[in-house]
Amino acid sequence: MIVERRTWNVKRGCMQELVALGNSFIETTGSTVRLYTPTVGLGRQDTLVADHEFESLAEMESFWKEWFARPDTPAFLGKWEALTERGGTSEIWNLVE
Repeated sequence: MIVERRTWNVKRGCMQELVALGNSFIETTGSTVRLYTPTVGLGRQDTLVADHEFESLAEMESFWKEWFARPDTPAFLGKWEALTERGGTSEIWNLVE
């Protein structure tokens, strides 16, 4: 299994709206995604993390290719980018089972 982990720097005061938007993405796509917000820690507190699960790299590539081709994707990205700051990370992990 492949886990794609993405992190975003959230604009102050926008976390709830961004989580709601993330949940709408999950509902619309039917994909397996877990969203995480910070509880306690020494790092940046305005961070949203998403773990997106795929069976293979090929499935991940196909998912994103199809998603970016959807007509509603540009509007979604505009909303997402309005709530986030530059920066963040994108990592791809093999899940050890």
